[in-house]
Amino acid sequence: MSVKFGFGRTSKSHRDYNQHDLRTSWEVGETARVFQSLFHDSLMRFVWKVETVFSPPASIGLLFDFAPGTRDEFLKLVDERAFPPKTFQEAMRDHFTPKVLVPDNPGRNHRDAWWRQAAAGAAIGASFRQAGTQTSMHIAISRDQADVHVDRNGFVVNRDGYTHWDLNKLLAHFAVDLAGDKAPWLVPSISVVNGRNRPIFQATLSPWIGVDLPSKDGLDRTAIRIGLAITGRFGSTR
Repeated sequence: MSVKFGFGRTSKSHRDYNQHDLRTSWEVGETARVFQSLFHDSLMRFVWKVETVFSPPASIGLLFDFAPGTRDEFLKLVDERAFPPKTFQEAMRDHFTPKVLVPDNPGRNHRDAWWRQAAAGAAIGASFRQAGTQTSMHIAISRDQADVHVDRNGFVVNRDGYTHWDLNKLLAHFAVDLAGDKAPWLVPSISVVNGRNRPIFQATLSPWIGVDLPSKDGLDRTAIRIGLAITGRFGSTR
């Protein structure tokens, strides 16, 4: 068992670590497990060279070069989880393929384009994220690389055929996930990893802002609450 403290920029670069250490890091292992649960496929078979491993306080994940000949297959895998079938025949064929990803760029004229692109941060290319308000896988794809990481705060909900966003979860995403990447000295973290290199405790201290619409104080008015929050995963992982 080991304890790892994160403050500032703690991510691991291929310039400082060998490929074996990067590939076997707990951050990559946990990201690969989330990927496997969503796509029923191995993330590592697409990985040729790990450029960077993202460590807390950043959202855990990795930036990698595609293995030769695998980029198109990776794109197809993401596309199948992000876009609904276009015809009835496709719907019947893809009936058991869940649509669990949404694109961050829905098109320039889409009403939600501004906040979805802002939430993507400085993504390296086409950007997709897991729907839901818990932890959320975020995938960005460029010409020869992919950034795959697990945000601590999902904020996108697919409901009634439309993509909606949860305001407080979006604020948490900015305050924790984007801050962990862009201003990591604001969000110190601690991780406890067991002997099997799996996290059993990971917590991040971050700013917190919440909005009640209307407020819950009985005065029927909007309330904005600011403070500190501890977020992360707690409990054992076998």
